[in-house]
Amino acid sequence: MNEPRQTRLRLLFTRDEKDVTQDVAADLLAWSYSDHETGQADEISLTLKDPEGKWAQSWRPDGGETIRMYLSAGTVSAPGPELFCGTFYVDSIRLSGKPSVIEIRATSIPLNQPIRKLAKSRAWESRKLSDIAKTIAAEAELELLMDVSEDPTYDRIDQDKESDLAFLKRLCEAAGLSLKVTDEQLVIFSQDRYEQKEPAASFVLGESGVLSYDFETAQSGSYGAVTVEWRDPKQKKKGSAASYNFNLEKVTDKKINPAVMSYTYRDPNAGPNDQEYKMRKRATSLDEAKRLAKAKLRQLNGRRMTGSLRVLGDPFLVAGEVIECQGFGSFDGRFIIEEASHSGGGSGYETSLSVRRVNNNY
Repeated sequence: MNEPRQTRLRLLFTRDEKDVTQDVAADLLAWSYSDHETGQADEISLTLKDPEGKWAQSWRPDGGETIRMYLSAGTVSAPGPELFCGTFYVDSIRLSGKPSVIEIRATSIPLNQPIRKLAKSRAWESRKLSDIAKTIAAEAELELLMDVSEDPTYDRIDQDKESDLAFLKRLCEAAGLSLKVTDEQLVIFSQDRYEQKEPAASFVLGESGVLSYDFETAQSGSYGAVTVEWRDPKQKKKGSAASYNFNLEKVTDKKINPAVMSYTYRDPNAGPNDQEYKMRKRATSLDEAKRLAKAKLRQLNGRRMTGSLRVLGDPFLVAGEVIECQGFGSFDGRFIIEEASHSGGGSGYETSLSVRRVNNNY
């Protein structure tokens, strides 16, 4: 006889990590945990019944209150491995009624640090991305974790009235990297490297725990090539500027300003009528222009095929993991998880996934 599924939360409150699991469990109505691949903070929420005002009276969030959350799913006799969801900072408390219910929401970004909101203006010269990220992480009292195949170098890059997090996000997007703050860490990783990972789970329509699904493909916003134009300050005399194709072969002898260089990166599967995206960027070399063009093409075409699935709860379906889908016709294949939303309550534990098709071509 199969045992019923059982979900376990373990909660440690405040900096002294007081275990309040049993106290919370008695009043817990619902919970959620949202994990994002890039650009957004991870979040948790706890919804508690509060007929006597116990929780409303005891919580006064000041930006420093923390919750460490652990999640596991299994059975009574086999609880299953535990996932550490991260450290979260209490952001808001909402009281509603009747009956009296309190909702506690917390985010993975420290609220008492200016990394997210304080706008700054400064110039970074002759610095690698890792150097910039290390400085910003140290200022926010975060540990830097980088897992990248390339570490871009900037002769000069300006942070203009941007928060540190918004500035870093801009640099990472241009380089084809993902950025997130989780568990008191500033994390930067290569999207192309993560998309090449083996699937963490497979879902077969009609055989796996798929509760609902929705897939979509869109071609109107996709591009076949990206051309980068940049100015080479070393070129002083008039003549022919160099222009290169995917194979680094010159493609034009047109007499133009020799200081203006161009490079075109083309999708290997592009058709003759596909759109070309053109942009002007600061670059110091052909290698940097190639990296910029490739990253931009990945960004433009990254959401050609997207989907969402609602499945039986699995703590280890998290953002950045790859899944494989079968039985969905032309939507079969591997997808990377952009967002994983875990939730539990009266209807049980479910995981909702937002995914995009992996790009292993470039």
